Amino acid sequence: DAVKSFYMKRNLLLLVVLSSLFTGCSKILTSAEDKLIGSWILLYAEKKRPFEKKTITTGYEEGTFYFYENGEAVYDDGIDLLQGNWQLRREDRGYYDADGNYHPESQQVFSIHLVDFQSNRVLDWYFDDCYFTNRDRFTAQYESYSYRYRYVFAKQ
Repeated sequence: DAVKSFYMKRNLLLLVVLSSLFTGCSKILTSAEDKLIGSWILLYAEKKRPFEKKTITTGYEEGTFYFYENGEAVYDDGIDLLQGNWQLRREDRGYYDADGNYHPESQQVFSIHLVDFQSNRVLDWYFDDCYFTNRDRFTAQYESYSYRYRYVFAKQ
């Protein structure tokens, strides 16, 4: 019985260690969507092209963006309250070259759609690329014909 008890305790200890190890690892492997959940402020926005970079004002620098796990979003600047949704997804943008070789390419696409009917404000942003710097900052970008626009957000 002592030998049986020893092996049961050892197996139980091994089970506890393995389950805590897997639980700890799941926190390291956090998805981009999980990183986005929370409150964020827009630090700055800029438009860029070769040899030129200019900070721009969007009108959304004074408030806080709230991104919820269910895809809902809110922007609150203390005056207006815009509500709607957000989406973050990976999009395949691969292409075939002239020789027929496929070049895989994907980007993280981010969009925010918010409205406040009382103040008649609409925010409809679509970014064709988004990336995170640690857990406390992310950059969302899109390209127009002549500029690349870059919005930098910080976790609050």
